[in-house]
Amino acid sequence: MFKFILLVTLVAVAAAEVELVVKDCGSHDAIINSIRVDQCDAEPCIVHKGQDYTIHVNFTATRTVQEAHNVLHGGIGFLQAPFPLHPENACQGSVQCPIVSGQTYEYVQTMTCPSFAPSVSVLARWEVKDEHRQDIFCFTTKLSIRG
Repeated sequence: MFKFILLVTLVAVAAAEVELVVKDCGSHDAIINSIRVDQCDAEPCIVHKGQDYTIHVNFTATRTVQEAHNVLHGGIGFLQAPFPLHPENACQGSVQCPIVSGQTYEYVQTMTCPSFAPSVSVLARWEVKDEHRQDIFCFTTKLSIRG
């Protein structure tokens, strides 16, 4: 019985998502409470070309905004390359607009690592922008892209 409990515990720990250590890069309209990626079990997250990854950002709005737009870039040094996110309109996803000041939201977005991405370590910059193109929230985290 002890071996079974130990096995179940080890499987549960191995399947748990990691709460990412991120750097806020200019959140203007929200406070980020937590960020996790379903398919990430260690940092930096290893992402494979052509595979989907789902991110969860728990945030509290500090200002009411009418629109929200997804933006993702991967960078090596000063070079920044955009990564496509669909839908671009974040209000068509898990967060309904308007985003109201003082309310807490769970932003959920799935992205596919592009097959054209080079196999390198990058600093990902994830932004959700308001109708004035200011960051509702913005964070950076390290990713390792693999083939």
